[in-house]
Amino acid sequence: MVNKIPKGLFRIFSVVYESVDDPSLDSIISWSQSNNSFVIVNLEELNHRKIFARFYSRHLPDLFSVLEYYGFERIKGAGELEFGNVNFVRGRPELLERMHSRVVAKMGNAAYQRKQAADAFQRLSI
Repeated sequence: MVNKIPKGLFRIFSVVYESVDDPSLDSIISWSQSNNSFVIVNLEELNHRKIFARFYSRHLPDLFSVLEYYGFERIKGAGELEFGNVNFVRGRPELLERMHSRVVAKMGNAAYQRKQAADAFQRLSI
């Protein structure tokens, strides 16, 4: 069964979900054993392949800030780079809509409209 990511979400949600869900990237980024978070296994290779390059400037604190802004929390004590959200669950991409809604509420309507316009423009230029 193919899990479809809902349309209209901020691009970061689909990029993170698809990257984590891609078995060919498991040596770089993968689902945690609990299937409700992800682990960055090889940060150097993540940077080298520019998987998230569109969202941060290759500095680790920038990546953490971006993930936090979009609702991911660093899971402390895991001993590795692990991030999660109750609505980021393997096999349940429809839950990403909840994460998206929380970001929109945090941004406010005017900022959201600017972000949507910027995202649409960026898609056109790709």
